[in-house]
Amino acid sequence: MKRQLHGFLTLLFFIVLLPGFVQAQDITVTGQVKSNDDNQPLPGVTVFVKNVKTGATVTDFDGKFKLNAPANAILVFSFIGYLPKEVVVRNEKPLAISLQTNITGLDEVVVTGLASTIKRSNLANAVTTISGKELTGTTPPQTVDKALYGKVPGANIRANSGAPGGGLSVQLRGISSLQGASQPLYIIDGVYLNNSVLRTGRATLTAAGGSGEDDASNRLADINPDDIENIEILKGSSASAIYGTRANAGVIIITTKKGRAGKTKVSISQDLGFSKIRKFVGSAPWDEAKIKTFYPESSQAQELQLYRDVLASGGVTDFERLLYGETPLITNSNLTVSGGNENTKFYVGGSLSDEGGIIKYTGFNRKSIRLNLDHKLSKWVNFSVNSNYLNSTSDRGFTGNENISGASIGYIIGYLPNYYNPRPVNGIYPDNPYSENENPLELRDKAINNSKINRFIQAANLNINLIQNDKTSLKIALQGGIDYLTSNSKQYFPDNLQMQRSLSNPGDIILGKQTDINTNLQGFLIYGQQVNKIHFTSQVGAVALQTQSDVVLNRGTGLVAGQTAIPQALIQSILQQNTQKVKDFGAVAQEEINFDDKLITTVGIRFDKSTLNGRANKFYAFPKASVALNLTKFEFWKLQTISQLKLRAAYGQTGGLPSYGDIYTSLTPVVTGGNQGSIVSSTAGNPDIKPERAGELELGADIGFFKDRLVLEGTYYNKKVTDLIQTLTLAGSTGITSKKVNAADLVNHGVEFALTGVPVSNKNFTWTSKLLFWKNTSKITKLNVPSYTTGIYGPSYGTYLIKEGYSPTTIVGTPQITPGNYTIYGNSQADFQTSWTNSISFLNGFTFSTLLDWKKGGDVLNITLYNTDNGGTSKDWNEDSDGNGVVNGLQRQSGNAGQYVQDAGYLRLREAAISYTVPKQFVSRLFKNAVDQVRFGFSATNLFTVTKYKGYDPEVSSFGTNAINTGSDLFNYPSSKRLLFNVRIDF
Repeated sequence: MKRQLHGFLTLLFFIVLLPGFVQAQDITVTGQVKSNDDNQPLPGVTVFVKNVKTGATVTDFDGKFKLNAPANAILVFSFIGYLPKEVVVRNEKPLAISLQTNITGLDEVVVTGLASTIKRSNLANAVTTISGKELTGTTPPQTVDKALYGKVPGANIRANSGAPGGGLSVQLRGISSLQGASQPLYIIDGVYLNNSVLRTGRATLTAAGGSGEDDASNRLADINPDDIENIEILKGSSASAIYGTRANAGVIIITTKKGRAGKTKVSISQDLGFSKIRKFVGSAPWDEAKIKTFYPESSQAQELQLYRDVLASGGVTDFERLLYGETPLITNSNLTVSGGNENTKFYVGGSLSDEGGIIKYTGFNRKSIRLNLDHKLSKWVNFSVNSNYLNSTSDRGFTGNENISGASIGYIIGYLPNYYNPRPVNGIYPDNPYSENENPLELRDKAINNSKINRFIQAANLNINLIQNDKTSLKIALQGGIDYLTSNSKQYFPDNLQMQRSLSNPGDIILGKQTDINTNLQGFLIYGQQVNKIHFTSQVGAVALQTQSDVVLNRGTGLVAGQTAIPQALIQSILQQNTQKVKDFGAVAQEEINFDDKLITTVGIRFDKSTLNGRANKFYAFPKASVALNLTKFEFWKLQTISQLKLRAAYGQTGGLPSYGDIYTSLTPVVTGGNQGSIVSSTAGNPDIKPERAGELELGADIGFFKDRLVLEGTYYNKKVTDLIQTLTLAGSTGITSKKVNAADLVNHGVEFALTGVPVSNKNFTWTSKLLFWKNTSKITKLNVPSYTTGIYGPSYGTYLIKEGYSPTTIVGTPQITPGNYTIYGNSQADFQTSWTNSISFLNGFTFSTLLDWKKGGDVLNITLYNTDNGGTSKDWNEDSDGNGVVNGLQRQSGNAGQYVQDAGYLRLREAAISYTVPKQFVSRLFKNAVDQVRFGFSATNLFTVTKYKGYDPEVSSFGTNAINTGSDLFNYPSSKRLLFNVRIDF
């Protein structure tokens, strides 16, 4: 009986515990993780059992995974850039997991110090991040800066030229200087880039004016966009204060791609297409009545005969289509190889890009090769080396301003009646009998405007972990970089050009060579400490920068026929030769306090000195402070609809350095009585000049709805710029007429909004949308020199007013209301700008993307129209819009400057693309697993534009490198639209 009872109890015990044994027994879980956007596998996804610290795994290159987990356990799938997903394990059947893109990017890391980062969810500033996919995924950009159009709230971007190879002006959050640096500081992998416009001497050859009219491209054009992992834009002083005196105009940080541990990945991409002029402006037709109206009686008979002869022999010439009508080929080839293991990772990239221009014999060619290497020497030491060699060639032709008749194609055809035939006969170009004295085809075919760039960018990083445990860390971070650039330019007018034949020494050439070396070195000690729920991150360090530039421009006039060597010139001279060296040094300290990701504060300060300052050894302080409050992370937050609510505030100061030479009174060489000597320049140096300073307060909020499927980011900023450098005019009797002084203040304030959402998201259809809006206003609040106007052409054509109480982008002109006070006609700053980006994934592999860009307001000085009115060729010259009996072309000339101040607002389809990613199963069967992915599609830029502006492009800026005069149009190289076929193959 006892045995039976014991057996019964034992059986009952096992029956009761059996479910527990069954539940505790692990099962093998397998599956595949794909992106919800394009249904492609996601390698590198972390898979783990919720609330269990061990047993995690990652997906392989095909997105597949395998791990052991208890039945009914919860698996968590986590991957940067995607929303985490939890799935309950029911059985051993393979899981098909689809991850949705995280539109907030809260798990991204953003630069907050020179040697540290922070999660975006804890960031206290409105820092814009553009991923490599956003940069090149919709349509391959011509240059990196052109890919920023419409993607950066707070940015005003204008094209200095439509020529291949770019040339852009990027202005962040309004005016940062009236005379000094107006472009952001660019940093790539820690290297301080040289983005200056290199002088070629073109403006001297054409007598256009100063070096700002050389029409050269900026050097960001050298960088291969396909190498970029992401770009961070620190738009204001509150975010960029840690960069000190180089950061008044903002900072743009570029990070290039790195290798990942795992299977070696090879990618080949090819873009093939063409470009064509965005639009033809058109020109007024000519007839006998117009000839009699336009020309004086003394020349009417000759013109009438020419007109009749042309009509009898075949018709008139459309100069726009003849000169700007090319449809050049575009090719862009990229090859990348990346991979490695846990200790060593590598990325190798090579590219060839060739793009012709819409003007014959113009174009841009770029070659690039990159090696990024990351290596872990031990648990305590790791380093990385980024090397990039670049070679580019630009042929930009002759457009834009000129003051020698016949040195600009635009000028020539602006003054040519369409009954003149410029085409050569038996190789001989007919002379041009009109005021702009050159045959435009002969100028196009024979003149040379060429520059060649060789560039080497090298970065190195070394991290030494002295202490590393759960509570404490201590690290030394060392970083160095060099940007070495050489430029060789050639500007050439042969002796047989019509305009040269009239000179006493025909044939003109300028050969230039410039070498720029930027070096930077920094070292930081970073200490981290966890105390209960508070984490402290402290960093101290120093930064040393040096820039050196050597420039020589040699000129020869009176060339031997057919020769391009300066020794073959009758008159040989040095047009320019100088050497500049600048040294900066900064000391930095920063403290970050993070309370459980709920309350994050940062305080820091930078002390800078520079040889450009009047007191080269004086340190100037640039403080910063910020706070971010994540309300939804507190336990009291119960509102499920709002998944994210972060309030943020930040303040910081940055500096803008004086220009080279402002502190010195230079000597000018002279020859008197056959003796060589020097005289004191009429511009005095100022040994007390100091940096311009910008202090910015930024307030904002980030709100996420419905588990962050809809996110609103709003920011208000107030940026005050003080100690602005101005030119003080002195009494001429002293022999010194001017000097540079700190004499003005201005303020910029504005708002920025970003609304990002996923209206639809399922396995077959995903729609992601982003709407941006920004607005800035500027005003001069102090001016300790007399008010003045500044611009290229003066009040008769429209110019800019620098006066206390007014925006420095205010456009004024004749007539005068009172002595010295001109009529206000507009403002080159936009009323507001907005853009709308959409990406739709559908039908298991198709993706359709668009970027629509809208700028409201913002005026341009259309000096091109002024000249074509004088030449009788403006499109509406013959029309009488107001019915007063005077044609438009004549009426505008007799009017005021406001006739040529025009609204340059627009609505533009900036980018559009459709692509198809071939299903992996089909690719694997077709190529027997040799190919992992194939994607192809079509893309376009500037497909259409709606604008009232009468010129070629409302984003024109003939003198965009200037701080103020960024809205002028004078026969610029017309802009293009590009159509491309794209294919990418991953192995």
